Amino acid sequence: MTPDPAAVRRTWSSHPRLSLALRAAIAAALAWFVAHLVPGPVADYPYYAPLGAVIATTSSLAGSVRESLQAVAAITLGAAVALGVAAVSPSDFAPLTVAVVVLVGVFLAGWPRLGSMGSWVATASLFVLILGRGDPVGFIGAYTGLTLVGAAIGVAVNWAWPPLPLTPAQMALDATRRTLTRQLEDLAEGLEQDQPPDPDEWAARRRNLDPLLRRMRDSVQDATDAQLWNRRTARYRESIERQDRQSRALERAALLVEDLTILVSEEEHAGLERVALGPGLRPRAAEALRRLAAVYEGVRGSSEHTAEVPLATEAIADLAHAVHEAQARGENTDTAATLVVTLRRCLQAVTDPPRRLR
Repeated sequence: MTPDPAAVRRTWSSHPRLSLALRAAIAAALAWFVAHLVPGPVADYPYYAPLGAVIATTSSLAGSVRESLQAVAAITLGAAVALGVAAVSPSDFAPLTVAVVVLVGVFLAGWPRLGSMGSWVATASLFVLILGRGDPVGFIGAYTGLTLVGAAIGVAVNWAWPPLPLTPAQMALDATRRTLTRQLEDLAEGLEQDQPPDPDEWAARRRNLDPLLRRMRDSVQDATDAQLWNRRTARYRESIERQDRQSRALERAALLVEDLTILVSEEEHAGLERVALGPGLRPRAAEALRRLAAVYEGVRGSSEHTAEVPLATEAIADLAHAVHEAQARGENTDTAATLVVTLRRCLQAVTDPPRRLR
């Protein structure tokens, strides 16, 4: 059976790890080939070239350059530690020498400028101390030189096939949008009942947004980081800006929907002597929530408003009018008025999304 090209493209774009693995494999193979062309004693350590290539193959071109430089800096620093400690340590105290090298290496690994490559300080120290004791200077030259060559190849591969993970970011945005929509629909369904749900029923309807928001932030940040120095960025500028607007809108909306959920579930549940809405306001509140959910379903990061926006605006206005009438009758409507304000802010969050400043 012939694979569907469209399905293959979707799988490829949805799983950036596949692209990362392929780029790393290509870079490592090229680095291994180049390392065997280097003359002299350096050629005795060809495996450091593919190591540098793998280090340099990251999810962004800028990250590739940054981590390559950090790795070489960490290796150089580790080599200096090994040489310094070995120079002042008696040869009869090898265990103590190893301990001191690791102590200093692990301590220096915390230097923020080394980033995630900091762990290579202690590793490089041990390599130089143990593997390079016969010719430490030659070993250090081969180690750092071949790692740098491999890293350069990894950066070149990343430049030739630059990653731009827009599809995973969009998938995370869509998942957040759908969850917010379902949360609003669940609230509406609870208010449409003749009697409000009890606290346990409300708790069952409440969705945990934190994991989705973390995934959304991480995915959007990965896509943002990948744009720097990326020659594909200009081609997808419109999609990038749309995702940026959508992520900012959903970020604000998630906080407001969480507030809305807490307000409804705590102030309108069975067991309270006096609920916030009651049978007079619950249907209008449920309708406003339904209309708001329909707006959220259509959030795509576009500046144009969908046809659902005026319907949601009208439903919220109808609820506000009913709250004013209840207030005129002398009823306590503080919570209901807060609900109206929160609904309006929820609507504004996705219909007037903030734009990135340029």
